[in-house]
Amino acid sequence: MIWYLRVFGVFVLVFAVAILRQSGTQVERTWDVTNKQELVQKVLYDSFQPKVSRLPVVGESWESKIMGEMVKCTTISSNTQGQPEFQIAAEGFKHYRILKESYQLETIQNGVRIHGKWEIETNPNLVSKLLFLFFSDADLDHIASGKQKLF
Repeated sequence: MIWYLRVFGVFVLVFAVAILRQSGTQVERTWDVTNKQELVQKVLYDSFQPKVSRLPVVGESWESKIMGEMVKCTTISSNTQGQPEFQIAAEGFKHYRILKESYQLETIQNGVRIHGKWEIETNPNLVSKLLFLFFSDADLDHIASGKQKLF
């Protein structure tokens, strides 16, 4: 009977370590579209800040709704020369500390190749870490799929 408790104790210990060691995860995707580079960049940026038909500006902040929550988005970096790329950070989620979305556009023969990277970090409390363990990859996959469906 006592060995059941030992096995259960080891299981609880391993599960607790798995929960507490979680801090962040990321998803990367690449897809091709047959639109012009400028249009692709504007469509991606407009998905964060609707009705803004201009290129990203570093340091610009606004509120947006992501995954059903109103969060503060900020343009962290932007490069419109050569290979365009930009990165947006969203803060203010209930269980996530920060969500970073990075996009790099590469001109190909018949359109644009988009390299997207989504990174998410959890809040330091136990409930957030537990939810993060089970749902973080699904949330990132949902966001990435939504961006791919724009094209």
